[in-house]
Amino acid sequence: MITFKDIKDAVTLKLSTEFSNIKVYDEEIRQGFSPPAFFIELIPVNTIRTNFFTKNPTLIVDVQYFAKEENNDELYDMADSLERSFKFCIQVKDRVLTIVKIEYEIVDFVLHFQISLNYLVSIREEVETEENIKPMRKLHFKEGMGK
Repeated sequence: MITFKDIKDAVTLKLSTEFSNIKVYDEEIRQGFSPPAFFIELIPVNTIRTNFFTKNPTLIVDVQYFAKEENNDELYDMADSLERSFKFCIQVKDRVLTIVKIEYEIVDFVLHFQISLNYLVSIREEVETEENIKPMRKLHFKEGMGK
């Protein structure tokens, strides 16, 4: 099963691999850091139960980039670089999750590069316990039905 932490770790690994000269923080630690730097924040949107054995979480990963200088051109360049890095999918553990949508905005000289993920998670193990599933006791058929 993939957890939100697994997704955050995968994004952190991808950023630190592709942008090795930029520090990646996966917590909201904004005191005492030196730009350029990335901060990663997860924004759970919702979880839909698709059937008895699966659920479908929707999640936004907000990659915040703080440039060395307050310069929008550097932020636009980074947005282009991030979009090339996160084109279609991201490897999370043994799965590849499709990136549904990419958006970005610049607020107060901070780039917010947002990746929307929508994926399926099996919850079969949680459901298939004796307390959750009760066997059918009696089944009654009426003669002549369906003829």
